[in-house]
Amino acid sequence: MGSVTEQAAKDLLWYPPKHWCGAYFDIVGKNFTCENNFTESFNKWILAARAKPIIKMLEDIRIKVMGRLEDFEEEGEKWIENFCPYAMELYNDFKIIAQSCHVQANGGLGYEVVECTDRHVMSLASKRCTCRTWDLTGIPCPHAIKALEHGKQEP
Repeated sequence: MGSVTEQAAKDLLWYPPKHWCGAYFDIVGKNFTCENNFTESFNKWILAARAKPIIKMLEDIRIKVMGRLEDFEEEGEKWIENFCPYAMELYNDFKIIAQSCHVQANGGLGYEVVECTDRHVMSLASKRCTCRTWDLTGIPCPHAIKALEHGKQEP
């Protein structure tokens, strides 16, 4: 059985990986091709370090990350608001989406918010929503914004 598997693996190598490697497939879009931008950009980012021994490669990556953190800190010092511009842009987009939501108080600080055909349960006490956007970004999701507005609170 092992020799059949080995022969199949050898035969597979005659075909380009984009035809058989799972990393190349985009099943959601039904294209069966992959646009793996994260992996490609990271590989390009560490291209020079990849040829080095592992310890030296990790040291190069550490230094590169330190430089990026310094760049982010310098960019953050230029902000004139308390929040980063991207967070404010996202928050403003969420406020627009919140206008199309409908809210129903659920008792205490709980709310049920309907967005189109989706229903989300919001808890202001724990700052959680079933859409999980607030958990993941730290920015109130459209459902939280609508619930806060319903409770006459400032998001």
